[in-house]
Amino acid sequence: MAFSRELYRLGFEISPVILCDGIAQSIPGGMLPIVALTQSASFITSLLGGGSSLTNLDKYFCHWKAMQGSTMIDYDLGRYPFANQTVAANALLSQPLQVSLLMDAPVNENTGAMTKLVTLSALQATLQAHANLGGTFTVATPALFYSGCVLRTVRDVTGANESTPQRQWLWSFEQPLVTEAGAARAVNNYMGKIDNGDRTDSSAWTNTVSALGNTSLGGGVTDAITGLIGKLSGTFGI
Repeated sequence: MAFSRELYRLGFEISPVILCDGIAQSIPGGMLPIVALTQSASFITSLLGGGSSLTNLDKYFCHWKAMQGSTMIDYDLGRYPFANQTVAANALLSQPLQVSLLMDAPVNENTGAMTKLVTLSALQATLQAHANLGGTFTVATPALFYSGCVLRTVRDVTGANESTPQRQWLWSFEQPLVTEAGAARAVNNYMGKIDNGDRTDSSAWTNTVSALGNTSLGGGVTDAITGLIGKLSGTFGI
């Protein structure tokens, strides 16, 4: 039971954020747990002090908590003109999902002020580099896993009555509707249809003239092209 509790804390309180691709693209699996960044300076300090704090999760640099307001499902209603009420009733527009985590990084006997300065400065530089490389995040909460997220903001939300400044940081993530993998699948599917000369209805694209004939322009374009070819043939005696 105690072991399960420690696994829960490790996954949701110590390292609930995983950096994917970006700076982690050279790591096997393309994933880097956030604890590897937040605990790096404390790891050196712990080694110098005997390493006793590495096995005690209470002595880790920071602890995380899922915040209220995260979305499981989010739809908006279409507000443009509709053909009829039946269509309007089904006009649900999917919205990006939001998830926020609170990172608590106190300064105490386990984490010194210099360790905090070094850790957060290095963390800022790493997150900026990760974003510049197109990296994403996987966020683990006790209820849901959010994959393919982008980090929007990390801001100080420390209370005015807190004696330690810049102790609590709110991380706001967004799970976009279009992912790189999803876009690649859509493009590959579309290109495959073009290569195969396929359409969504019973007709097929066999050549340029047939493709134009299948559009809303109809046979007008096809007739124009055919007539132009006929005139050129008569002019040049083809």
